[in-house]
Amino acid sequence: MAAVSEAVDGDVEGRIREVMAGVFELSPAEIGPQTSKDTVERWDSLQQLTLVISLEEEFGIQLSDEETASLLNYPLIVAVISDRIGTGVQ
Repeated sequence: MAAVSEAVDGDVEGRIREVMAGVFELSPAEIGPQTSKDTVERWDSLQQLTLVISLEEEFGIQLSDEETASLLNYPLIVAVISDRIGTGVQ
């Protein structure tokens, strides 16, 4: 069962990387634990809104204002999305 869970978790992280790469015009390989508002030049308020909308569309979810405000870096985004879709990645 762990292998299945890891595959699902990896898929979620891959999908998040793809979304972030598209929004910020980066390669998915450039998205990782260090990726944040402080390290991505294009990550401004407009791109933050675009990121939220893109993640909601990709995962078929609606993020709360509190969740939206917490999306400050890649690890936090993975945690919030995983929690919302029930994969349990932290």
